[in-house]
Amino acid sequence: MKCGNAGVAYGYAISNNKKDDIVSCKGRRLPAACYMINIKFKPSTIITAKNGYLLGSLPVLAFVGLIFLRSVKPEKKLPDSTDSQDTGIFNLGSVLFDPKKRKLMLHEKTIDLTGTETRVLSIFALSPNETIERSRIQKEIWEDEGVIVGRSLDMFISKLRKKLEFDPTVKIVVIRGKGYKMEISA
Repeated sequence: MKCGNAGVAYGYAISNNKKDDIVSCKGRRLPAACYMINIKFKPSTIITAKNGYLLGSLPVLAFVGLIFLRSVKPEKKLPDSTDSQDTGIFNLGSVLFDPKKRKLMLHEKTIDLTGTETRVLSIFALSPNETIERSRIQKEIWEDEGVIVGRSLDMFISKLRKKLEFDPTVKIVVIRGKGYKMEISA
């Protein structure tokens, strides 16, 4: 190639190129000038749609995706709380939990929650009296941050227990080897 305008001065190809745009170097003398040598290699292991690999795998990928989407369970709402759908406030025993305002309300007392405490308690409020796997809570709370520290969850559970201790009907208990459960007794 010419240095000044990057035009092809002379070319040579080892391929089945049927185009007439290649100028052969054989038997010619190059005038003294600035030239660049440009060598291109075509990878031999390219998988193309022409080979059928890509198009043939699309139905398989769609089938796997369909099975995956059907297996994902939708989040549960509190069955007995008609207020929670309209106002977003959950009844947890005698405690009212307002995730939007990040507050717990018991009689006339209001307890503020941090953002992470609110997110953890929201998971429990959507699944009362059900065991929630530790890994699920960690994933939902800390996945976006990239680093999951196991002891952080224990610390937030401990803080929530202290804030809920004013109502003896609401307890967050450990289910050994599985996770946690927020027990709400009548």
